Amino acid sequence: MEHVAPARWARAPAPRPRTSSPPPGDGPQAASQLGGPLLVLASSASLQSSAALATTVFAVFGPVGTAALRFAFAAPVLLLVARPALRGRTRDFWLSAVALGVTLPALSLTLYEAISRLPLGTVVTLQFLGPLALALAGARRRLDVVWAATAGAGVGLITGGPAGGETVGVLLALGAAAMTMATLILSRRLATVSSGLDGMAVAVAVGACVTLPLAVPAAFSAGAARELALVAAVAVLGLAVPYALEYVAIRAVSVKTFSVLLSLDPAIAALAGVLWLGQRLGASEVIGIGLVVLASSGVMATRR
Repeated sequence: MEHVAPARWARAPAPRPRTSSPPPGDGPQAASQLGGPLLVLASSASLQSSAALATTVFAVFGPVGTAALRFAFAAPVLLLVARPALRGRTRDFWLSAVALGVTLPALSLTLYEAISRLPLGTVVTLQFLGPLALALAGARRRLDVVWAATAGAGVGLITGGPAGGETVGVLLALGAAAMTMATLILSRRLATVSSGLDGMAVAVAVGACVTLPLAVPAAFSAGAARELALVAAVAVLGLAVPYALEYVAIRAVSVKTFSVLLSLDPAIAALAGVLWLGQRLGASEVIGIGLVVLASSGVMATRR
Protein backbone atom coordinates (compact mmCIF):
# COMPACT_ATOMS: atom_id res chain seq x y z
CA MET A 1 0.00 0.00 0.00
CA GLU A 2 0.97 3.65 -0.20
CA HIS A 3 1.06 6.71 1.94
CA VAL A 4 -0.91 8.94 -0.34
CA ALA A 5 -3.72 6.44 -0.92
CA PRO A 6 -4.83 6.47 -4.55
CA ALA A 7 -8.50 6.09 -3.63
CA ARG A 8 -8.27 9.32 -1.66
CA TRP A 9 -7.55 11.26 -4.86
CA ALA A 10 -9.56 9.21 -7.34
CA ARG A 11 -13.18 10.29 -7.18
CA ALA A 12 -14.74 11.45 -3.96
CA PRO A 13 -18.49 11.08 -3.41
CA ALA A 14 -20.36 14.34 -3.54
CA PRO A 15 -21.16 16.04 -0.26
CA ARG A 16 -24.75 15.65 0.90
CA PRO A 17 -26.98 18.57 -0.13
CA ARG A 18 -28.06 20.79 2.73
CA THR A 19 -31.73 21.68 2.70
CA SER A 20 -31.53 24.34 5.36
CA SER A 21 -28.91 26.43 7.08
CA PRO A 22 -28.88 26.61 10.87
CA PRO A 23 -28.46 30.08 12.35
CA PRO A 24 -24.90 31.31 12.97
CA GLY A 25 -23.32 30.03 16.15
CA ASP A 26 -25.49 26.90 16.23
CA GLY A 27 -23.65 24.25 18.26
CA PRO A 28 -24.41 21.15 16.11
CA GLN A 29 -23.55 23.01 12.91
CA ALA A 30 -20.23 24.23 14.34
CA ALA A 31 -19.45 20.71 15.55
CA SER A 32 -20.21 19.35 12.08
CA GLN A 33 -17.92 21.89 10.43
CA LEU A 34 -15.14 20.95 12.80
CA GLY A 35 -15.81 17.20 12.71
CA GLY A 36 -15.15 16.78 8.98
CA PRO A 37 -11.64 18.28 9.00
CA LEU A 38 -10.80 16.37 12.17
CA LEU A 39 -11.76 13.11 10.46
CA VAL A 40 -9.47 13.90 7.52
CA LEU A 41 -6.59 14.73 9.86
CA ALA A 42 -7.27 11.54 11.87
CA SER A 43 -7.14 9.58 8.62
CA SER A 44 -3.75 11.06 7.74
CA ALA A 45 -2.47 10.42 11.26
CA SER A 46 -3.53 6.76 11.01
CA LEU A 47 -1.91 6.43 7.59
CA GLN A 48 1.43 7.90 8.62
CA SER A 49 1.46 6.09 11.96
CA SER A 50 1.08 2.82 10.06
CA ALA A 51 4.14 3.74 8.00
CA ALA A 52 6.13 4.43 11.15
CA LEU A 53 4.97 1.12 12.63
CA ALA A 54 6.02 -0.70 9.47
CA THR A 55 9.63 0.38 9.92
CA THR A 56 9.80 -1.51 13.22
CA VAL A 57 9.54 -4.86 11.41
CA PHE A 58 11.98 -4.08 8.61
CA ALA A 59 14.73 -5.82 10.59
CA VAL A 60 12.69 -9.04 10.53
CA PHE A 61 11.02 -9.08 7.12
CA GLY A 62 12.93 -6.37 5.25
CA PRO A 63 11.17 -3.51 3.40
CA VAL A 64 10.21 -5.80 0.49
CA GLY A 65 8.86 -8.57 2.70
CA THR A 66 6.92 -6.08 4.85
CA ALA A 67 5.31 -4.48 1.80
CA ALA A 68 4.35 -7.89 0.39
CA LEU A 69 2.87 -9.06 3.70
CA ARG A 70 0.76 -5.91 3.90
CA PHE A 71 -0.98 -6.92 0.70
CA ALA A 72 -1.53 -10.42 2.04
CA PHE A 73 -3.29 -8.99 5.11
CA ALA A 74 -5.02 -6.05 3.42
CA ALA A 75 -6.63 -7.97 0.56
CA PRO A 76 -8.88 -10.22 2.70
CA VAL A 77 -9.95 -7.23 4.83
CA LEU A 78 -10.96 -5.16 1.80
CA LEU A 79 -12.67 -8.08 0.08
CA LEU A 80 -14.66 -8.80 3.25
CA VAL A 81 -15.69 -5.16 3.66
CA ALA A 82 -16.42 -4.36 0.00
CA ARG A 83 -17.72 -7.79 -1.09
CA PRO A 84 -17.20 -6.93 -4.78
CA ALA A 85 -19.27 -8.75 -7.37
CA LEU A 86 -17.01 -10.45 -9.90
CA ARG A 87 -19.61 -11.49 -12.44
CA GLY A 88 -20.81 -9.12 -15.10
CA ARG A 89 -17.77 -6.88 -14.97
CA THR A 90 -16.71 -5.09 -18.11
CA ARG A 91 -13.43 -5.52 -19.90
CA ASP A 92 -12.45 -1.97 -18.89
CA PHE A 93 -12.99 -2.84 -15.23
CA TRP A 94 -10.68 -5.85 -15.32
CA LEU A 95 -8.00 -4.06 -17.32
CA SER A 96 -8.04 -1.11 -14.92
CA ALA A 97 -8.12 -3.30 -11.80
CA VAL A 98 -5.26 -5.51 -12.98
CA ALA A 99 -3.15 -2.52 -14.09
CA LEU A 100 -3.67 -0.85 -10.73
CA GLY A 101 -3.02 -4.14 -8.93
CA VAL A 102 0.37 -4.39 -10.61
CA THR A 103 1.28 -0.74 -10.03
CA LEU A 104 0.38 -0.67 -6.32
CA PRO A 105 3.09 -3.19 -5.33
CA ALA A 106 5.68 -1.23 -7.30
CA LEU A 107 4.67 1.88 -5.34
CA SER A 108 4.80 0.09 -1.99
CA LEU A 109 8.16 -1.54 -2.65
CA THR A 110 9.89 1.68 -3.73
CA LEU A 111 8.28 3.58 -0.86
CA TYR A 112 9.31 1.12 1.85
CA GLU A 113 12.84 0.87 0.48
CA ALA A 114 13.03 4.67 0.61
CA ILE A 115 11.67 4.77 4.18
CA SER A 116 14.34 2.30 5.23
CA ARG A 117 16.98 4.86 4.15
CA LEU A 118 15.45 8.29 4.86
CA PRO A 119 13.25 9.91 7.52
CA LEU A 120 9.54 9.31 7.03
CA GLY A 121 8.70 12.99 6.56
CA THR A 122 11.35 13.39 3.86
CA VAL A 123 10.13 10.37 1.91
CA VAL A 124 6.43 11.30 2.04
CA THR A 125 7.25 14.87 0.99
CA LEU A 126 9.17 13.66 -2.06
CA GLN A 127 6.43 11.15 -2.84
CA PHE A 128 3.88 13.95 -2.65
CA LEU A 129 5.46 15.47 -5.75
CA GLY A 130 3.42 12.93 -7.73
CA PRO A 131 -0.01 14.32 -6.80
CA LEU A 132 1.38 17.86 -6.95
CA ALA A 133 2.67 17.31 -10.49
CA LEU A 134 -0.73 16.01 -11.58
CA ALA A 135 -2.44 19.02 -10.01
CA LEU A 136 -0.08 21.34 -11.89
CA ALA A 137 -0.28 19.45 -15.20
CA GLY A 138 -1.45 21.75 -17.94
CA ALA A 139 -1.39 24.78 -15.62
CA ARG A 140 -1.83 28.08 -17.38
CA ARG A 141 -1.94 30.54 -14.49
CA ARG A 142 1.02 32.58 -13.28
CA LEU A 143 0.10 31.62 -9.72
CA ASP A 144 0.70 27.96 -10.56
CA VAL A 145 4.23 28.84 -11.66
CA VAL A 146 4.75 30.37 -8.22
CA TRP A 147 3.50 27.19 -6.54
CA ALA A 148 5.75 25.04 -8.73
CA ALA A 149 8.77 27.21 -7.88
CA THR A 150 7.89 27.00 -4.18
CA ALA A 151 7.74 23.21 -4.35
CA GLY A 152 11.01 23.11 -6.29
CA ALA A 153 12.72 25.21 -3.63
CA GLY A 154 11.39 22.87 -0.97
CA VAL A 155 12.71 19.81 -2.77
CA GLY A 156 16.08 21.49 -3.17
CA LEU A 157 16.29 22.08 0.58
CA ILE A 158 15.21 18.51 1.37
CA THR A 159 17.56 16.73 -1.01
CA GLY A 160 20.47 19.02 -0.22
CA GLY A 161 20.25 18.66 3.55
CA PRO A 162 21.78 15.96 5.78
CA ALA A 163 18.60 13.83 5.82
CA GLY A 164 18.41 13.92 2.03
CA GLY A 165 22.06 13.02 1.54
CA GLU A 166 21.24 9.37 0.84
CA THR A 167 21.18 9.39 -2.97
CA VAL A 168 19.62 5.94 -3.35
CA GLY A 169 16.90 6.84 -0.86
CA VAL A 170 16.08 10.06 -2.70
CA LEU A 171 15.90 8.23 -6.04
CA LEU A 172 13.62 5.58 -4.52
CA ALA A 173 11.36 8.28 -3.07
CA LEU A 174 11.16 10.00 -6.46
CA GLY A 175 10.39 6.61 -7.99
CA ALA A 176 7.56 6.30 -5.47
CA ALA A 177 6.34 9.73 -6.62
CA ALA A 178 6.24 8.50 -10.22
CA MET A 179 4.41 5.34 -9.13
CA THR A 180 1.96 7.51 -7.18
CA MET A 181 1.17 9.45 -10.34
CA ALA A 182 0.50 6.18 -12.16
CA THR A 183 -1.72 4.83 -9.40
CA LEU A 184 -3.70 8.07 -9.27
CA ILE A 185 -4.38 7.97 -13.00
CA LEU A 186 -5.34 4.28 -12.86
CA SER A 187 -7.48 4.84 -9.74
CA ARG A 188 -9.43 7.58 -11.47
CA ARG A 189 -9.98 5.33 -14.45
CA LEU A 190 -11.09 2.47 -12.22
CA ALA A 191 -13.46 4.80 -10.35
CA THR A 192 -15.37 5.43 -13.59
CA VAL A 193 -16.19 1.73 -14.03
CA SER A 194 -16.77 0.76 -10.39
CA SER A 195 -18.35 2.13 -7.26
CA GLY A 196 -17.26 2.44 -3.67
CA LEU A 197 -14.33 0.25 -2.63
CA ASP A 198 -15.15 -2.72 -4.84
CA GLY A 199 -12.70 -1.77 -7.57
CA MET A 200 -9.93 -1.01 -5.08
CA ALA A 201 -10.62 -4.32 -3.29
CA VAL A 202 -10.10 -6.25 -6.51
CA ALA A 203 -6.95 -4.25 -7.33
CA VAL A 204 -5.46 -4.94 -3.89
CA ALA A 205 -6.30 -8.63 -4.30
CA VAL A 206 -4.39 -8.60 -7.59
CA GLY A 207 -1.51 -6.91 -5.79
CA ALA A 208 -1.59 -9.65 -3.15
CA CYS A 209 -1.30 -12.29 -5.87
CA VAL A 210 1.58 -10.42 -7.50
CA THR A 211 3.51 -10.15 -4.24
CA LEU A 212 2.63 -13.61 -2.92
CA PRO A 213 6.01 -15.10 -3.96
CA LEU A 214 7.64 -12.44 -1.76
CA ALA A 215 5.17 -12.65 1.12
CA VAL A 216 5.30 -16.41 1.72
CA PRO A 217 9.09 -16.67 2.19
CA ALA A 218 9.04 -13.58 4.44
CA ALA A 219 6.31 -15.05 6.64
CA PHE A 220 7.92 -18.45 7.09
CA SER A 221 11.57 -17.44 7.21
CA ALA A 222 11.19 -15.48 10.41
CA GLY A 223 8.42 -17.38 12.15
CA ALA A 224 7.75 -14.33 14.33
CA ALA A 225 4.09 -14.21 15.37
CA ARG A 226 4.44 -10.82 17.05
CA GLU A 227 5.93 -9.20 13.96
CA LEU A 228 3.24 -10.74 11.76
CA ALA A 229 0.61 -9.25 14.06
CA LEU A 230 2.29 -5.85 13.69
CA VAL A 231 2.14 -6.12 9.90
CA ALA A 232 -1.57 -6.96 10.17
CA ALA A 233 -2.01 -3.82 12.28
CA VAL A 234 -0.12 -1.83 9.65
CA ALA A 235 -2.53 -3.09 6.99
CA VAL A 236 -5.57 -2.03 9.04
CA LEU A 237 -4.17 1.35 10.14
CA GLY A 238 -2.89 2.13 6.64
CA LEU A 239 -5.95 0.99 4.71
CA ALA A 240 -9.24 0.20 6.43
CA VAL A 241 -9.20 3.00 9.02
CA PRO A 242 -8.18 5.87 6.66
CA TYR A 243 -10.68 4.91 3.97
CA ALA A 244 -13.51 4.59 6.50
CA LEU A 245 -12.74 7.97 8.07
CA GLU A 246 -12.47 9.72 4.70
CA TYR A 247 -15.67 8.13 3.42
CA VAL A 248 -17.50 9.86 6.28
CA ALA A 249 -15.44 13.07 6.11
CA ILE A 250 -16.06 13.80 2.43
CA ARG A 251 -19.75 14.16 3.24
CA ALA A 252 -19.02 16.84 5.81
CA VAL A 253 -16.49 19.00 3.96
CA SER A 254 -16.12 20.33 0.43
CA VAL A 255 -13.85 18.55 -2.02
CA LYS A 256 -11.52 21.58 -2.05
CA THR A 257 -11.21 21.57 1.75
CA PHE A 258 -10.68 17.82 1.64
CA SER A 259 -7.82 18.20 -0.85
CA VAL A 260 -6.17 21.03 1.09
CA LEU A 261 -6.23 18.97 4.29
CA LEU A 262 -4.65 16.01 2.49
CA SER A 263 -1.83 18.34 1.53
CA LEU A 264 -0.76 18.25 5.16
CA ASP A 265 0.33 14.61 4.80
CA PRO A 266 4.08 15.42 4.56
CA ALA A 267 3.96 17.48 7.75
CA ILE A 268 1.97 14.77 9.55
CA ALA A 269 4.46 12.16 8.32
CA ALA A 270 7.36 14.21 9.69
CA LEU A 271 5.56 14.49 13.04
CA ALA A 272 4.90 10.74 13.08
CA GLY A 273 8.60 10.14 12.44
CA VAL A 274 9.49 12.34 15.41
CA LEU A 275 6.91 10.89 17.80
CA TRP A 276 7.09 7.18 16.95
CA LEU A 277 10.62 6.75 15.61
CA GLY A 278 12.57 9.54 17.28
CA GLN A 279 13.66 10.88 13.91
CA ARG A 280 15.10 14.38 13.80
CA LEU A 281 15.16 16.69 10.81
CA GLY A 282 17.50 19.61 10.23
CA ALA A 283 16.30 23.16 9.69
CA SER A 284 16.64 22.87 5.91
CA GLU A 285 14.48 19.71 5.81
CA VAL A 286 11.80 21.28 8.02
CA ILE A 287 11.67 24.40 5.83
CA GLY A 288 11.66 22.24 2.69
CA ILE A 289 8.72 20.17 3.92
CA GLY A 290 6.90 23.37 4.84
CA LEU A 291 7.42 24.80 1.35
CA VAL A 292 6.08 21.65 -0.34
CA VAL A 293 3.05 21.62 1.98
CA LEU A 294 2.49 25.33 1.22
CA ALA A 295 2.73 24.73 -2.52
CA SER A 296 0.36 21.76 -2.46
CA SER A 297 -2.15 23.54 -0.23
CA GLY A 298 -1.96 26.61 -2.43
CA VAL A 299 -2.56 24.64 -5.61
CA MET A 300 -5.54 22.81 -4.14
CA ALA A 301 -7.05 25.93 -2.53
CA THR A 302 -6.87 28.02 -5.72
CA ARG A 303 -7.96 25.32 -8.20
CA ARG A 304 -11.16 25.97 -10.10
